[in-house]
Amino acid sequence: MKINQIFFIFSVSLLFSVQSTAHPPENHPQSRKSSQPVSPGMVLPELKGPHPWSDKPVLDDPSRFHIAIMTDRTGGHRPGVWMQAVESVNLLRPDFVMSVGDLIEGYTEDEKKVQAEWEEFLGFIDKMQMRFFFVAGNHDLTNPMMHKVWRERFGPEWYSFDYKGVHFICLCSEDPNFRIGDEQLAWLEKDLAQSKDARWTLVFLHKPLWFISERYRSFGIFDKTQWPKVEKLLHGRRHTVFAGHTHHYAQFHRNGATYYQLATTGGSSQLRGVPYGEFDHIMWLTMEQEGPYVVNLLLDGIVPGDRVTEETLAQFRKFLRDAKVEVAPILLSPEEGLRQGQIDIRLTNALDVPVRVSGHLEGLPLRGLSQQPVDLKLSAEAGQRDQLSVGVSFAEPIPIADLGSTLFRARVETEGAKPLRADLSIPVVIDRRYECPQIQGPVTLDGNSDDWRALSHSLPNVPLLVGPQGGWQGAGDADLDLDFARDKEKLYFFARVDDDKLVPGDQIVLMLDTRPIATRSREPGFGIGFYRVAFPAVAFRGPLTMVSGAGEKVTIDAVVARQDGGYTVEAAIPAKVFSDSQDGKWHSFQAAVLLEDVDEPGQSPTGLIWRGTREVRKNNRGYGHFLVAPPVVK
Repeated sequence: MKINQIFFIFSVSLLFSVQSTAHPPENHPQSRKSSQPVSPGMVLPELKGPHPWSDKPVLDDPSRFHIAIMTDRTGGHRPGVWMQAVESVNLLRPDFVMSVGDLIEGYTEDEKKVQAEWEEFLGFIDKMQMRFFFVAGNHDLTNPMMHKVWRERFGPEWYSFDYKGVHFICLCSEDPNFRIGDEQLAWLEKDLAQSKDARWTLVFLHKPLWFISERYRSFGIFDKTQWPKVEKLLHGRRHTVFAGHTHHYAQFHRNGATYYQLATTGGSSQLRGVPYGEFDHIMWLTMEQEGPYVVNLLLDGIVPGDRVTEETLAQFRKFLRDAKVEVAPILLSPEEGLRQGQIDIRLTNALDVPVRVSGHLEGLPLRGLSQQPVDLKLSAEAGQRDQLSVGVSFAEPIPIADLGSTLFRARVETEGAKPLRADLSIPVVIDRRYECPQIQGPVTLDGNSDDWRALSHSLPNVPLLVGPQGGWQGAGDADLDLDFARDKEKLYFFARVDDDKLVPGDQIVLMLDTRPIATRSREPGFGIGFYRVAFPAVAFRGPLTMVSGAGEKVTIDAVVARQDGGYTVEAAIPAKVFSDSQDGKWHSFQAAVLLEDVDEPGQSPTGLIWRGTREVRKNNRGYGHFLVAPPVVK
């Protein structure tokens, strides 16, 4: 027998022991006279006196069944994980397998690529020894072409079926994006009316629209999901809902029912473990008369279905939020290297129990490095702070480029009977410092660079590219200079583009992170306070909308002016955006600029990046740091 077979046979035995704990345990002698009816399929010897088996019933209800649910494979898939899960499912032998979408990477207009990805995925399914039910995710239905391919291969994007008295509903949350469309809603109403006698209803969709609907409403944004209408149709009916998309696991209680947001089966994840809801898993569902029992089969263990609930996740997130560890940045002038400096680490404990932190610095170059202290420890009583200054020095100045991988790796834990703990990797920002000078006098937005001093920032000689790599032929093809300035009311942005051929698709995209410097160092992803705005290379004067990752919208004033051999962009952004994000004290911001250049109509643009990485639209790593006042950790 292979080792993995032994493991999964052992997993199945554990699974049933976990499920049995869902019922109140009984204390009973190991041997006593049976009081439970014996299954008609089991013939036991007739014994006088004690017997060597327990008094529990045989779980042989003919309406009972087991299914597996697999979740997000893509969104930055990790090769091999999905196939490992397929092999595991084959060993577990469920009646059939459900999914919650994101089965291919998608996000392309290239139909040949989409067809090839589906062929690859169907090769995995061919190796599965039981039936698999497809549910569409945003990676599977990214654009009209992909909807067409789905319908040609799989037929309807939403459907239902019945099994042993249970009604299964597979919805499409991409109807369109983040929405249950009117036609689908009308179908659902009719489908539920026809299945009113089902003993239970299981609903599968990709995006957790209940959570997204709640967020829209909490931000004062129009709720396009139509999920409240779905819940109204389901209300009063025994049902359970399953979704994926976020790559984080949690159990919710809504509409008198239990909802599950599944983690990953190979999709992108930090895999920080169960407390974070980040793990690769297969959900195992046993359908009983009284409803479904679920556990999560991690590819290296088993987790009960209620191990991470909305409440426990909220408690853990409160711990992560209120036991705050921050590292102040070291920002140097562009021509400086680091020979000697001080890294300040602060613990702020807003919890009602003591917190301690232990950790170390990682990634500093070893060329003559001296660090004091080496072992880094902080502790704070409830409501208190602690701070530690770490001195670092080198035998010679170290270029900024060699300091970009520095991390503070820390374990944070509470004291008490049931401690919470988390392992953090906090970037230590050691980077260039750019000034955002004050403007005196009125400012006129006209797209004329004569109003500006010499522009301070340019693309490097060999800029980082995204998109087609052969689409940029050097500075004579497309080039960029830019700058920022400010007054009390506005941040001003100016960019001058040299472009030998202006065609549709040419544009500048400005990314701004307005949050406090410690927050944006700790949480680099595109979210609240992290904005994007595009300036197409078309003559324009008027308002534009800058949008954050949380859907926040800010109106800015802008001018795009066509020039001989290119175009200019000038914009004014309300300073209130920055001060509101930074507790009324605007001290800094981060910025990146993406120049998108198209040489022929219909081509995909090549992106040239000023500060950032190839994930420039998704996170702030590598963005430029601009100071309007000395930086402080908030």
